[in-house]
Amino acid sequence: MSQVTLEVEGMSCGHCVSAVSGALRSVPGVTLGAIRVGSATVTVEPTVTITQLLDAIADAGYSATVASKPDAN
Repeated sequence: MSQVTLEVEGMSCGHCVSAVSGALRSVPGVTLGAIRVGSATVTVEPTVTITQLLDAIADAGYSATVASKPDAN
C-alpha cells in the first residue's frame, strides 16, 4: 500500500470535506487518512491509480493536484 497526498481546490468547509471524503471512499482500494480543508491524504492499494482519485474528486465537483506521489512499499 502507498500513501498519496492531494491538494484539493474549492474545499473550504466541513461540507466540502464530507463530499470529498465520500467521493474518495467510493474508490475501491482507498483508505482515508487525514482529510481537511484544502488537502487529503489517502492510503491506496497498488491497483488504484492517481487518475481514479482525481476523477472521483472531480465527480464530487472539486479539482485536485498531487502534492506527493505514492511511496513504493
